[in-house]
Amino acid sequence: MKAIEWSIMRYVRGGGCASKIGPGDLSTVLCGLKAPEDDNVLAGLGGFEDAGVYRLTDAIAIVQTVDFLTPVVKDPYSFGAIAAANALSDVYAMGAIPKTAMNMVCFSPGHYDLGVLKEIIRGGIDKMKEAGVSLIGGHSVDDVEIKYGLAVTGVVRPDRIVRNEGARAGDLLVLTKPLGTGILITAIKEGLADGATAQKAIEVMAALNSRASQVMQQTAVHAATDVTGFGLIGHLSEMIKDSIGVDLFVEHIPCIAEATRFLASGVTSGGLRRNREFYASRTEGPMDGFLCDLLYDPQTSGGLIFAVDPADRFLMDRLAREAGLEFPVIGVFTEGPKGKIVLR
Repeated sequence: MKAIEWSIMRYVRGGGCASKIGPGDLSTVLCGLKAPEDDNVLAGLGGFEDAGVYRLTDAIAIVQTVDFLTPVVKDPYSFGAIAAANALSDVYAMGAIPKTAMNMVCFSPGHYDLGVLKEIIRGGIDKMKEAGVSLIGGHSVDDVEIKYGLAVTGVVRPDRIVRNEGARAGDLLVLTKPLGTGILITAIKEGLADGATAQKAIEVMAALNSRASQVMQQTAVHAATDVTGFGLIGHLSEMIKDSIGVDLFVEHIPCIAEATRFLASGVTSGGLRRNREFYASRTEGPMDGFLCDLLYDPQTSGGLIFAVDPADRFLMDRLAREAGLEFPVIGVFTEGPKGKIVLR
């Protein structure tokens, strides 16, 4: 669903017909066209939520999202697994359980061997099996530019939805995956990354956020989202809006070591530069050094960030360890300055 957000933000930045639409006002989309909704829409186009939520009964709501990618790595199987994990992540970020998926494929049999398509879909299917998701259909288009992803439907109790806003001053900020996949994707595409580095990037991106979401659902979490194309700074901006602030402990933020080395040597991406240009005004504090640039790095299938009540810090740590995970606290939400991310 963040693909919709990104396309809108490109119009806003570029002065197109959606330039009249503010980042927090997506109920009216593209040139004044109004999105149809009824009273059972619990999360729609407004608010930059990770997925849409529709109430079926007082006890159950469906959570829906759609996401697809162009290839981010050379191996077709790994690309399919990453694209599936990326699409599933939006459901996990809402505190929901994914149940069904539909394939979305753009592929040209006239330009590529069908064995490539089979491997892409096999990677996606294996990731769906890992998530316990049923594949129930899909759609394909003959397109020279390969694309693959999923439309995913999950379920959640209406009173247990985790939204991207609602963090409270004093809440701890947690990140569940290291940063750096955007830099590594650039290095891979430019032929700079060796096989071991590419494999590290694949492992991070293909990892499901399912266990992290399960831990999140068992603790007092007030807000959450996943880190994708807007980078850590951009998605933190979504969480705090102009209501609260956040102190970010830069040295506590987990980063992929290979990504920091590439960034230090000058490897960067257009997405990182655009994010830095757009969100730099939301940050305060020292911004020197390549490590700070990594905070703007657009992630593919990134981790979750969530605001957890400090009273549940030890419970969260215990549950994470039991799940084989480690959740570093990378910041704390504050009363102010409102709308600002202060680097410490």
